[in-house]
Amino acid sequence: MLKDKMFSIAEDILKVAENDGTEVIVFGENSTLVRFAKSRIHQTTNVKDIRISIRVRFGKRSAVVNFSFNEDRKDLVSAVKRVESLAKLSPENPDLPDLPRADKIETSIDQFDEDTAEISPEEITRIAGNLIKETPKPFEAYGVVSGGSLEYVFLTSSGFEGYNFLTDAHIKLNPIYDTYSYLVQKSAKTFKDLNLGEVLERVEERLNFVLKPRDAEPGKWTVILEPLALEEIIQFLNWIGFSGKSAIEGISPLRDKVGQKVFSEKVNILDDALNPRGFVLPFDFEGNRKGLTVVVENGVFKNFAHDSITAKKMGVESNACASPFSNNPIFLNLYFRGGEKDYKKLIEETDRGLIITRFWYVNLVDPQSLTLTGMTRDGVFVVENGRIVGSMKNMRFNESIFNMLGGVLDISKEEELVSESTWYDMHYPHGMILPTIKVENFNFSSSTSF
Repeated sequence: MLKDKMFSIAEDILKVAENDGTEVIVFGENSTLVRFAKSRIHQTTNVKDIRISIRVRFGKRSAVVNFSFNEDRKDLVSAVKRVESLAKLSPENPDLPDLPRADKIETSIDQFDEDTAEISPEEITRIAGNLIKETPKPFEAYGVVSGGSLEYVFLTSSGFEGYNFLTDAHIKLNPIYDTYSYLVQKSAKTFKDLNLGEVLERVEERLNFVLKPRDAEPGKWTVILEPLALEEIIQFLNWIGFSGKSAIEGISPLRDKVGQKVFSEKVNILDDALNPRGFVLPFDFEGNRKGLTVVVENGVFKNFAHDSITAKKMGVESNACASPFSNNPIFLNLYFRGGEKDYKKLIEETDRGLIITRFWYVNLVDPQSLTLTGMTRDGVFVVENGRIVGSMKNMRFNESIFNMLGGVLDISKEEELVSESTWYDMHYPHGMILPTIKVENFNFSSSTSF
C-alpha cells in the first residue's frame, strides 16, 4: 500500500504552498492488463505510477496542474510555484467552489484485497492462457484479463483529509470464428470473486447457437437486455439525462421532470456509493461524504447528480458527485435494482423475442427524446415458446430511452457488477450494478449481413 507515501507527498505540497487555498489529490496506481487475439497473448502492460493534481487559488482566481511523480521531491516545489503563477494570471471564476470543510474520511479496510492489489503479470497471463485453452474450436479466443488497485489521497489547506483504496478484476472472453462471435465479460472487486468456470460454461452454452444465425428481421421486438447491453443504455442516461450540468445547460430532457413519472413503475435506480458489492467511494472531490441518492423511484425521477456549483444554481443541496477539480458532476455508483423473477423465468415467459448480449457503436441521435442508435453485437439469440432456439444476424436499433425504460415488462432478480475491463488513461475502478430487463416494442430499424 502507498498510503503513507501519498500522504507525505500531499503534506509536502501543502507546506510549500503560498496562496489562499490549496487542494491536492495523489493517485497511486498498480494495474496489469493482458490482451489476447487469435488465441495468442499479444500484449501485457503493467503500470505502477503516482499521479498528482494540485489546485490553488487567489480569491476567485485558480489554476490546476497535473503530473506524474518521478520520486524527486524538488519537482513538487516547482509544480506548486508553476500553478500559483498560472492562478495569478487566470480570470476570476465566480463559480469556484469553496474549500472543503475540515473532516477526515477513510475507506473501510474491507475494500483492500492484497492478492488482487499485488497480482503479478504472470498470474494474469496464466488466467488468460486458461481462457484460450478452453475456448471451443473452431472459435479463436479474443479478450482481456485485467485488474489491480488504485489508492488516492485528497488533502486541503482547509483541513480536509480523505483516503480511499480500490481493487478490481476483470475477464472479457470474445470467441470469434469468421463473422460469428459471442462475448462474456465479468467484473469483480477481487480475482477470487471471478468464476472462470461460470464464464466458460456460458460460452459453451451460447456458442451452440451462433454458427447458423437466421436472417435479421427488423421491426418491433420484445427484447431481453442482458447487463452489458443495459449498461450501454444507462451510461447515456447518466451522462445526458441525470447530469445536473446538462439540466442547467438545457440539454437534459429531465430538467423539468423532477417528481414526475418518466419510466415504468418497475424501474428503480439509485446512486449507492457505499454499497459493498460495488466500488465504494466514501467522499467526492469537494470533500463531501457520499451516501445513498434515489435517482428513479418506481419510475418517478427524483434527483440529478450535483456538485456544489450545479446544486447552488438549481437551489438544492449537493449530493456529493463532484469530479476532480472540474464542474462535471456524475453518478459513479448507479444501482438498477433487480426484480423478483429468475433470469431463466424471463426467457420461459417469452413467446417470441430476442436476447441481446450487448450493443456497440451507440450514439446519441436526439438528447431531448434520449433517442439512441447503435448495433447489436456478439450474440442476438431467438426465443420462441420460452426457450432459446437459435441466433439472428445483427441489427441496427433506433430507440428512445424513454420508450425502453417505459416499456419494461420484467426485471431479473440476478444483478451483476458491470465495469470497464480496459482503460487508456489512469486506471480508476468504477461500475454499475445491473440486472437483466425485458422490454416490449424495442425498435430495430435495419439489418446487417453478419
